[in-house]
Amino acid sequence: MNADGSLLPPQASVPPISPSTGLPHAYRPSHREGMVNAAANFHVGSTPTTWTPQETSSENLQAENFYAEAPWKDSLDMAYSKYNPQPCSGQVGFHKLPPNNYPFFQEEEKYVPIIQADGGVLSDWKPMYDPTPEQADIDRKIAFETGVPHGFVKQSDKYKDDPTIKLLVRSLLHTNDEYGTTVDLKTGKHSGGPFWVEVSPKMRIDDLRVVIKKASGLMPGIMRLNYAGKDFEDPQRTLEQYGVRFWNEKFPDWAIIIRRV
Repeated sequence: MNADGSLLPPQASVPPISPSTGLPHAYRPSHREGMVNAAANFHVGSTPTTWTPQETSSENLQAENFYAEAPWKDSLDMAYSKYNPQPCSGQVGFHKLPPNNYPFFQEEEKYVPIIQADGGVLSDWKPMYDPTPEQADIDRKIAFETGVPHGFVKQSDKYKDDPTIKLLVRSLLHTNDEYGTTVDLKTGKHSGGPFWVEVSPKMRIDDLRVVIKKASGLMPGIMRLNYAGKDFEDPQRTLEQYGVRFWNEKFPDWAIIIRRV
């Protein structure tokens, strides 16, 4: 407000224009400048917007009726499912990843998180080992007799009888002389660049990193993988849960990418 009581001072602050770009120079207005500009643009006492009865009765403005009749009026309830237990959160499971219950996915490809009674979300999508006392005794006896801990499966036997797909692997983090399937017998150095691996679609991302390491010499700890624009942030999900099997059938040359960042 000016000394004379007026709300619209004649010297409202305007950012200077750059003659080279034609755009306003970057500046940080002071509190007073902000008040002045607000007063200049929003006149006190101006007439508010009004709607005539004819306008409000038009179809374009009857939003309540439109959404009441729309099939998605209860979209939050419709979105809730075992695949998406937290609608509108953008997260399914332990990692912040959206649901993947696409209609063109097979049932086993759709990720179903495990929610515990207290609301906690498990990092794995398979139920935890929770046997009855009788079953636990049987499992301990078998483990003692065989010398193999219950639940242990050798890496080579995890996907032994599963069908496989061929995937091209390419690194954006290395040159072709730094990774590949060609091995120098004297130095053990890998080279050759992009290469193919044959793996099960049910393979977990953690296990895929091991396969890539054995083939190319790259360490699993630096593998940030991507396929078809999706980052493999959850190491416990499978390739098919990330849509690799589905898209590989249509685009077999699409590569698993080792990202820079």
